[in-house]
Amino acid sequence: METSHKLAIFFDLDDTLYDHLVPFKEAVREVLRPDENCLDFAELFYKVRHHSDVLWPMYLSGEIPLEETRVRRLELAFAEYGLQIDRDQASAVQAAYIGRQYTIQMIDGVREHLERFIADGHKVGIITNGPKDHQMNKIVGLGLDQIIPEDMIFISDAVGLAKPDPEIFVHVNQKTGTLAENSLYIGDTWANDVVGALAAGWKVCWYNPRGRQPATDHKPSYIFTNYKEFGKLPFV
Repeated sequence: METSHKLAIFFDLDDTLYDHLVPFKEAVREVLRPDENCLDFAELFYKVRHHSDVLWPMYLSGEIPLEETRVRRLELAFAEYGLQIDRDQASAVQAAYIGRQYTIQMIDGVREHLERFIADGHKVGIITNGPKDHQMNKIVGLGLDQIIPEDMIFISDAVGLAKPDPEIFVHVNQKTGTLAENSLYIGDTWANDVVGALAAGWKVCWYNPRGRQPATDHKPSYIFTNYKEFGKLPFV
């Protein structure tokens, strides 16, 4: 993966650097003991992520508190999937889910790429939506704080801007002294990551391990399904 110039390379966190589905699946199993022959965890979790993204602006504006946002997204996602859970069950799943999110592992191949990019002189960082302490606990749990400097980590609640607003990418360029045309974002979520970064003039690598279809006519610069493929992408 040869580059003709130095890049600013930023990664999403959840479901890009580690598999967000693992702690969710374990939490649902523990609390609900579902019939797994009738449950597609990946599809259910996709709905959870969707409702989280829809509710997030309400949380940011102060309309609903954080815990209500987290529990309501579960209620909405399960209902859309065709499974009814009550408030107590949703709260229990959320508690079990949070409890597992700090003992997580990077996806195979991620560390090697991060270390290589840094060794090659590229600026490497993270842009993630979420509460500051919660996201930092995951970053520490993954050991990413030992690889990526604190001033290259941008968390929506700390910044006051959230994806897909392109202004968060503009803010990152301003704070890191980088240019949009030399910036690359790697993320898994179509609306937040692909659409948001493209709107800011960045190149985008869409990490799509589960074969999702594009939701709009936007065109990612690159698409990959695993980090072995990622290592072969012809960045320019």
